[in-house]
Amino acid sequence: MGTSQSMPTPKGGQWTNVKREISDCLAGGNTTSQQIISAVLSAAGGLSISSGGGATRGSGGGGGGRTRTRLTGSESSSLSRIASGLAGFGATIAAEGLDRALAVLGIEDLRGRPAGEVISRIADHLSHESHGLEQSSLREAIQQAILNASELAGDSTYEDLEASLQSFLSLNGIEGLVELFLTQYVFDRVWVLIEDYVNKRTDNRRDVANMEAAIEQACLSQVRNQIGRHKESGSFDNKDWFGRDGIRTAEGILADLEASLRAEGAVQ
Repeated sequence: MGTSQSMPTPKGGQWTNVKREISDCLAGGNTTSQQIISAVLSAAGGLSISSGGGATRGSGGGGGGRTRTRLTGSESSSLSRIASGLAGFGATIAAEGLDRALAVLGIEDLRGRPAGEVISRIADHLSHESHGLEQSSLREAIQQAILNASELAGDSTYEDLEASLQSFLSLNGIEGLVELFLTQYVFDRVWVLIEDYVNKRTDNRRDVANMEAAIEQACLSQVRNQIGRHKESGSFDNKDWFGRDGIRTAEGILADLEASLRAEGAVQ
């Protein structure tokens, strides 16, 4: 899937339990990948990354790495704004094409540019209100989601990008694009915090690869379940994704996703 560069796994607080669960899993114990995800997000303070919390590069200490930013509350998080913006971008492409989607974002100067440049600038634009590690993680997740949806290779053109995204959206809907983004982000959020410790606990590259794949699959499963549930309830129908209604819908999806990720399989 591809992740951001890993960081030293934080120490103390709830991170002690995270490391215990990783060690048990690597040793063939009963700990599941979902339990590791739950433990990591509990120790890190949730899905959002906040400069006010401990879950940033170089963090550690005994506070458990909790952040103050929550996905619920009066102010929308960067994550919910980007999820709704990406949904709106996808909906506009499906209905009116890539030219119009770029115009809605205010980056119509990208018309006709190579696919790689367009994708990079879209990721920059959608993540520009975030900062630091949060911005880096969000930008990479956006870019990877669009790349995965378009399945382009080499020197692809603007026309290639438009055609491939329209094909993806016709088959998977805007919820498919949001699913790709959230799966990449959640996986990155977890793996970047534990990869260093996993590598220290084993010299077996296969064990590392297997754990990485298991974490990725568990993230995908949880995201897909929540996206599917909200799709069935009509959350993705007839929304102004660039407006408050779209952001509120994204906040609800993310709040449910975080609750599921942190509770499912948690060790009591």
